[in-house]
Amino acid sequence: MALLAGCAVDAAPPQAVPDPSSAPAVAVTPTGPVDFPLVADAPRPIVLIGSPRKPIENAPGEKEKMLAVGANSGRYAFTGVEPPTPGPTSVPLPDGPATLPLVGVREVVAAMSAGGREGAPLELVSAEPGTAEYLTDRGPLELPVWRFRTVFGSTWAWPAVAPEVFWRLGEVDYARQVTTSDGVELEVPFYASPACPGEEPVVMEPVVTEGMTSVVVGLRRVGGGLGNCVRALLQPTETYTVKLEEPLGTRVLVDEEERVFDVTIR
Repeated sequence: MALLAGCAVDAAPPQAVPDPSSAPAVAVTPTGPVDFPLVADAPRPIVLIGSPRKPIENAPGEKEKMLAVGANSGRYAFTGVEPPTPGPTSVPLPDGPATLPLVGVREVVAAMSAGGREGAPLELVSAEPGTAEYLTDRGPLELPVWRFRTVFGSTWAWPAVAPEVFWRLGEVDYARQVTTSDGVELEVPFYASPACPGEEPVVMEPVVTEGMTSVVVGLRRVGGGLGNCVRALLQPTETYTVKLEEPLGTRVLVDEEERVFDVTIR
């Protein structure tokens, strides 16, 4: 149509064309719902944030460096005496105590080594049951673990709870901490977008997508400058108040990149 208008003898004066760069930029959201299960009965799946492998005690000096090389290969070999597997254990979960099944040393070592790279495995010379604190999407949680001592003297822990009790064990990335008093009004922090030199302040607003098993919170720009200049490595955060249509309940709260928020009750 623009070409035809340009060839017409009595064409109307050209109209102003909006600058596409001035249109609001909407944050990217997941293409589908998060695959968190529908929770009908307790216990709710444990959403452990970060790696299940938890350092307890590191070895000093050169041995510690050698340990790091071995651990980074992601492969382990247990050479000690295998202790008996404890029976189901009561664990105080955020939604109430639950009796959870535990797994043995060999199963845990196999899980630790899954997806490991080429290289010599890190030798584990002993194992004993214990507990360790992990961060979950409902705050810190003390879990039964196996404590492994390496040939270099360091100690590592891995959950002794059966893997089916978790959601995406070892695959959950951390977003930030969210606070709430009622599960409906949430205080959600995001990295701030300061104005670039010569631009108006960037104006953002939260975008909420609620599903049966998950809630996705993102941001979209609704005004101000583009904010595309180089920023400092340590960006400040800005907190937004988000009100849900239904209480969060057992649903998992994630950002637009499916990183999980740690929800804390005030």
